Amino acid sequence: MRWILFMMIVSCFSCKNDPLLVNEFFGEDEIPVEIIEKSKLIHTENGCVELEINANRIQRFIGDNPRLIFSDGFEVIFYNDSAKVISNLSALNAVVDEINNLMSATNFVVLKNSNRKLETEHLIWDQEKKLIYTDNDVIITTDKEVIYAEGFSSDPNFKDYTLKKISGRMYVNSINN
Repeated sequence: MRWILFMMIVSCFSCKNDPLLVNEFFGEDEIPVEIIEKSKLIHTENGCVELEINANRIQRFIGDNPRLIFSDGFEVIFYNDSAKVISNLSALNAVVDEINNLMSATNFVVLKNSNRKLETEHLIWDQEKKLIYTDNDVIITTDKEVIYAEGFSSDPNFKDYTLKKISGRMYVNSINN
């Protein structure tokens, strides 16, 4: 009888979860607080749709390093003031730093608008500065040319852009002296 009483007391005191120990073991930054599958997010500004995000999987993390992790493919569609699509960005993976409003897209990154396409393996989108950039190799394809460069920056519309270390094949209609 004493043995049973002793075992019950030991089992009551030996099975407890200290929240501090659990957080120390796992950490808030290591476990997502939210997982979203097959999502569509729409961002509006002053009643106008600014962008739409379609993602296969999003994980939200909180703590000292709040972030969103997009995996298994996603697409960001940018709209103008008239709600027309002006460009889109797609990739397999991305991490969004929620403190600095930076998205770092990786793996098969493609940025397209109506007349050109950019391909790279890493692209950063600074939402506050409205700037998309990379120091990695890029390939820009249009109807008339293919441009290779190492380094790129643009507005999200992919209308005005700057390239560094350019090479490639470009065609000129005529040269006037």
